[in-house]
Amino acid sequence: MPQQVSALLFVGFILWLLARDARQRGNVSPALWLPTVWVMIVGSRPISLWFGGSLSMESPDEYLKGSPFDMAVFLSQIVLGGWILSMRRVNWNRLVSLNGALVIYLLYWALSVAWSDYPFVSFKRWIKDLGNLVMVLVIVSDTDPARAVKIVFARCTYVLIPLSVLFIKYYPDLGRYYSRWTWEPIYCGVTTEKNALGCLVLVCGMFLAWELLNVKYRETTSRERLDLAAKGILILMIFWLLSKANSSTALVCLMMGVGLIYGMKFRVAIRQVRYLGTYAMIVGGGLLLLYAVPGLLEAIVGLLGEDMTFTGRTDLWKDLLSQPINPLMGTGYQSFWLGERAEVMWEKYYFHPNQAHNGYIETYLNGGFLGAACLAGLLIAAGAAVKRDLIRGVDFARVRFAALIIALFYNWTEAVFNRLSLVWFILLIAAVNMPRRAPVKIANPSAKTPGQSAASDPRQSSPI
Repeated sequence: MPQQVSALLFVGFILWLLARDARQRGNVSPALWLPTVWVMIVGSRPISLWFGGSLSMESPDEYLKGSPFDMAVFLSQIVLGGWILSMRRVNWNRLVSLNGALVIYLLYWALSVAWSDYPFVSFKRWIKDLGNLVMVLVIVSDTDPARAVKIVFARCTYVLIPLSVLFIKYYPDLGRYYSRWTWEPIYCGVTTEKNALGCLVLVCGMFLAWELLNVKYRETTSRERLDLAAKGILILMIFWLLSKANSSTALVCLMMGVGLIYGMKFRVAIRQVRYLGTYAMIVGGGLLLLYAVPGLLEAIVGLLGEDMTFTGRTDLWKDLLSQPINPLMGTGYQSFWLGERAEVMWEKYYFHPNQAHNGYIETYLNGGFLGAACLAGLLIAAGAAVKRDLIRGVDFARVRFAALIIALFYNWTEAVFNRLSLVWFILLIAAVNMPRRAPVKIANPSAKTPGQSAASDPRQSSPI
């Protein structure tokens, strides 16, 4: 198929999905377009790369420069997000008290900028990560947080998944790159590398599964059949992209996330939630057992199609843990892979790492034991909050629980804590606790009583 024809078909399909989604969801706050754009940028590639910029890094020093254009884009979005939050009636004192562990986590990393070798670069990166939280707050401060989350990630799925297929299949200069050692094609879609494509497909696939879980078709009308066909096409695209990304981590995490979302429908699973802490200890003990019993880890890793070194990761981990850093405070926020330390690693490893490929080791390198303790506190607090909502039967808690578990396992082979990553973004969605609103009870939602405003209808979003 000619490139021009394929582009017209795919773009038409995307526009049709967005228009259909807008009609079906009714009144939606325009403010949700801001986090939607943020998620699309984080899930694909920086804006500068869409306009001909280059991602080629010949030396670690190039990471120090950054892109002024991208920084301006992110900063403008953060400022606009802050204005939206200021216009909403958010109980900030209550919000801070409900999210003490998250506040301590963010403040510690802000403080760690002071002992970074490159404090200005570290500070800029901290501001970007703060933008993740601002966008999450814009979403969850909506009158219906669960609906807002669905809207943002549905739009992300409708745009980025078809575009990834289009780029890989018909625009190889955009959707593929070649290994510098074997010259074999590696597929990235709208992202910058294959693991990022796996991350995108993982998150979009999980939220598409959540969307399908709550769809209830009473009649098989032509409109409903068309809607199911469209979602079926997206599912096929997701599986095709997973095969192209060749990311075992993304595949396993997607299966885990979908299994958790669907499994939490059953009472037997809900009853087990109260023992979540016990199960966490069992899993932790199981991980220790994997390394203690000879041959056990090798057998399991072999089933996933990986080698025992996790494509060179274990050797890298050993080297990183032996680095002479301050074990208590680390090197400062996202500072380890800057300057001389990164140059040493680039000389030793052919794949030129710019992260530890393990979120927990990365946290230790940048923040030391104090940073690791703050991360542990955040994860424990998030788990406790999700557990309470699961016991209460909150539907949104299912996807928050899945996001939390996915983030825990994904960071075993990738480092995405505190980064512009969709996995870190959904972990923040799982971790943030918003003050509860008093539910509005309406006997017949389709018939408004005289004097009832649109804002009092639970199906309507706030104007901002």
